[in-house]
Amino acid sequence: MRVFAILLFPLAALLSGCAAQRHTAAPDNRAYETALAALEAQRFVIDIDEVYGKKGRKADAHQSYVRMQGSFAEFCFAPDFFRPRDTEGRMDRYQASDENASFKKIRTKRNGNVQFEIQGMLEWRKIHNRTCQITLYHDSNQVYLEFFNSFGSPEGSAKGVIRPLEE
Repeated sequence: MRVFAILLFPLAALLSGCAAQRHTAAPDNRAYETALAALEAQRFVIDIDEVYGKKGRKADAHQSYVRMQGSFAEFCFAPDFFRPRDTEGRMDRYQASDENASFKKIRTKRNGNVQFEIQGMLEWRKIHNRTCQITLYHDSNQVYLEFFNSFGSPEGSAKGVIRPLEE
């Protein structure tokens, strides 16, 4: 009987550890559901943590974000991500918006990641159409962004956290 109790104790400890892991996964799932609902409602802000240029060079991400409210899309980046063609250096940030941006869900991948796409006239001088692909990682509110010019060539990427847009 004593040997049985000694063998049962490690099993109980192992099972309680599994239950604790299952309990911590629930808040991530809620964050994912909230992020997915915000994307589907087209009312979200993506706070960007990391920005990478065309050649993979990490750029300043200070106060960079992507915001969408209905058909209105706004992109704001620190100056060394997209360099505006302002030769006098008057712009301290790249900021573009489009009141008629299109937004659509592209697909859900096998691993559960969901992809969306924003298209709009998002260049500084509003000359060309730009595309931003958003990948929401499964069971997380973390996103990966890819930016493309009007010819479909990549311009850069970013990582961030999505949150619903407050009223």
